[in-house]
Amino acid sequence: MQRDFKGVWIPKEIWCQKDLNITEKIVLSVVSTLSEQDDGCFANNEYFAQLLNLSKGRVSKIINLLVKKGYLETSFSYYSEIRKVEKRKIKNLYGRWSKRTTKHQF
Repeated sequence: MQRDFKGVWIPKEIWCQKDLNITEKIVLSVVSTLSEQDDGCFANNEYFAQLLNLSKGRVSKIINLLVKKGYLETSFSYYSEIRKVEKRKIKNLYGRWSKRTTKHQF
C-alpha cells in the first residue's frame, strides 16, 4: 500500500538530540513516520534517496550511522539461494534514546 506523502515532521525528541545533524534528524523522522506501530519501516535506500534527494550510498551511510549511534536497529531477510538481501527492516529504538533529550524551552 502506497502512502500519500504529506511532509516530514520532526518531533521534539529527535530535534533536541545534539549528536545528530539535520540530515540524520530528517532520516530518523521519516523512519519514525513510516514505522507501523512498533513493526518498523521497510523502505529501501532508493525510496529514501528519491524522497530526500540524496544518493543511495549516502542514505546507507546515514542509516548505518544511526544504527551505530543507537537510534535505529536493522534486520535483514535474504534470498536463501544467493544470500542477497530480499528485505531490510529498520526499527526505531525510540524508548532507548528518547530519555537522552535535554529540556529546551522554545
